Amino acid sequence: MTTVAISYRRPLMPRIATTLGTYALAVLVAVWLIGPFLWLFITSISYQRDLLAMPTPLIPVNPTLENYGKILGLTEFHYADQARLVISSLSNSFIVAAAVTAINVVFGGAAGYAYARHRSRAMSVTLYLVLFTRMLPVVVLIPALFLMFRQVGLQNSLVGLAIAYCSFTFPFTIWIMKSYFETIPRELEESGLVDGCTRFQVFTKLIVPISGPGFVAAGAFTFVLSWNEFLVAQVLNSKRSVTTLPPAIAGMLGQANIDYAIIAASGFISALPAAVLALVFQRYMVQGLTAGSVKS
Repeated sequence: MTTVAISYRRPLMPRIATTLGTYALAVLVAVWLIGPFLWLFITSISYQRDLLAMPTPLIPVNPTLENYGKILGLTEFHYADQARLVISSLSNSFIVAAAVTAINVVFGGAAGYAYARHRSRAMSVTLYLVLFTRMLPVVVLIPALFLMFRQVGLQNSLVGLAIAYCSFTFPFTIWIMKSYFETIPRELEESGLVDGCTRFQVFTKLIVPISGPGFVAAGAFTFVLSWNEFLVAQVLNSKRSVTTLPPAIAGMLGQANIDYAIIAASGFISALPAAVLALVFQRYMVQGLTAGSVKS
């Protein structure tokens, strides 16, 4: 008896419709996500008179880089001092965000490893207490932070701002690293202990080198959270010399004549580092964030 294999192929038209629908949905999502960033750039290379025209042109009539020149101090205008503050606050934001990221990666990674490998009732309780602190709105912590930092002399300082940022970024880092370390087989550590390594050597020489995606994910998200933070920086650092980028940009809204093009140029400069960071490390960020979501 001969067995005849019957293959089933979907009709051509439904397959084409499904493919076109998938691509159309992908385009809509891309436009939805990229649209605000693109409009920010278009606004930043436009003149104020074009932005106030009705209807507002979607494509700049006379593209210009003059707004960026004003921020860099190459062109004088009515509130040049506030615009030039963007450059100094940019360096302050980078210093604070880099310091907070480094502290979180080192100490948050070590704490995440401890929570992933040592199971006890006390560890479980403290782990969920750490998570509870992340659930609190940041605005609730600001009065206490302000009073404490003023008492110890850390108000209006980049050190105090970095400490404040660590208070609400540490829980995020600990939980990311804990989830990632739980995906690493314990047998790898046991083999290192059998070979004579201490627990610290196992962590630094065996676990850390293969935990790159987890550290990149935690570091990238910590950097972005610190870079974009506004409320804590606005309250704790009132001096112009130690202000960060978000409060500096928000300060432009207090002028009698609001220059939307300058604000857009400042916002584009502010968004660029975080966007580049996400594009460069996106593969590692996804891998680090999804680690532990599927158990074999």
